[in-house]
Amino acid sequence: MERKFNNAFILSGGGTRLMIYLGMYAALEELQMKPDVLIATCGGAFAAAVITTFPDTISRRAYLKSEEYYQFVTKDRLTKEKKLSRIGLLSLQKVWSKKNAPLMEDVFHKYLADVSQDFSRDFPSLTATMFSSEIPTLLKGSQILFDPKLIGQKRGGKKLYQKLVFTDKETASKIDLSAITITSENYKNSAVSASVKIKTNLSMLVSARISVSDMYYVAPVYLEDTYFAGGAIDLIPIELAKHLAKTVTIEKKQSYSLVEEALVRAVLGYSGNQRLQEIENQGANFQIDTIHIKKDLKGHYIKKSIDWKNLEICFEYPKSYQDFKDDMDKQWEYGYQQTMKAMQSEK
Repeated sequence: MERKFNNAFILSGGGTRLMIYLGMYAALEELQMKPDVLIATCGGAFAAAVITTFPDTISRRAYLKSEEYYQFVTKDRLTKEKKLSRIGLLSLQKVWSKKNAPLMEDVFHKYLADVSQDFSRDFPSLTATMFSSEIPTLLKGSQILFDPKLIGQKRGGKKLYQKLVFTDKETASKIDLSAITITSENYKNSAVSASVKIKTNLSMLVSARISVSDMYYVAPVYLEDTYFAGGAIDLIPIELAKHLAKTVTIEKKQSYSLVEEALVRAVLGYSGNQRLQEIENQGANFQIDTIHIKKDLKGHYIKKSIDWKNLEICFEYPKSYQDFKDDMDKQWEYGYQQTMKAMQSEK
């Protein structure tokens, strides 16, 4: 039996609030609870790439306040799907339907934000980021198991998505795949295969771009004649964390909204909120509460809203680069303080 890591930290989806994870990580370091394994999904995968690229809190914070990162997050990238007649109508249809992934959905062409397939052009400062056993890191993603030609056809009970773990070979050798299989009723008839596969041949930056993919939001990645989808398939992989480490720290997230729950059910075939309850029942050692993050950080992250005049989704950006940097500092401080509160309450 491989010796377990001491502390696992799960960085789970953050959208445009990635700096909170850097604040959390800094607090854990300060409390002598520095994670010796990182497990990350969606936006958290990008935060993990920043943590592993730069050597300390100062340089990590500086990067997420850099011109390079600012240019990426404030770029106007909304597609034609922003129209309420498209994304709005689709969302309503999925809310009305209570079926678990009855069809093979068009996750290939319908997405809200046009994000490049190759992150190396957007983030030249991160291109050298490879998975390393120095800071063992595992990113979650998925493989799409059906061809785009089958869009709209009935699923018929088929599994459409395969969970993937991206990491280095040494860290991969510590994983017993049979020990991280989710067997709950919630997943039984879902569109997600029960098995998990490991990939060790991709860089962290490529893996992070795959993990960032999100149904109807960011397009999947086409690579190796395969479509790869995002980490939203398993937002808080607590089974993997508990398998690898003695103690596990997670983010206590807000519930899925009505629309989010409907889209997860329509595409993946399970309940996101039931999954959050399953995670709660498994009892992480430490939970950092971000349930009220939208209220606590209101006005200090890039917000998605509705432009009623033009009947479309829009993003609200900082008014200036300085405002962006101030927002980043507020996000970092929020992550830091919430972690400190969580750990003090455990004492």
